Amino acid sequence: MKSTKSVWSGAGREVQGLRGDIKKALTKLEDEQQGLGAGGCGVQSAAAQQEAYHSWKRYLDAMSGRCSAIQAQLEKAADHLEKNDQAVRSSFDRLSDRYEDTPGVGGRRGQK
Repeated sequence: MKSTKSVWSGAGREVQGLRGDIKKALTKLEDEQQGLGAGGCGVQSAAAQQEAYHSWKRYLDAMSGRCSAIQAQLEKAADHLEKNDQAVRSSFDRLSDRYEDTPGVGGRRGQK
């Protein structure tokens, strides 16, 4: 199985994009919350609305943090896999240098 750094890095960028979308949603949620933060406005459901807001804010903050952690792991995997592939390739190259093939003995097969 072959892996490439670009695929893992691309996955990291995609997760970073999700994190950006989450941050936009969080900003919109906070903007829409303005004016309701005092808990009043004569609406009886203000306490329930505040609770829902804080619940969503915690959720989105946690998702953003999770995306950040996943992105870091994907980028780290990309670096490790690339370095590992290079190390494996290098070890086989060294082996080939040390044990160079010898020419065949007795001519070519199929010739008379």
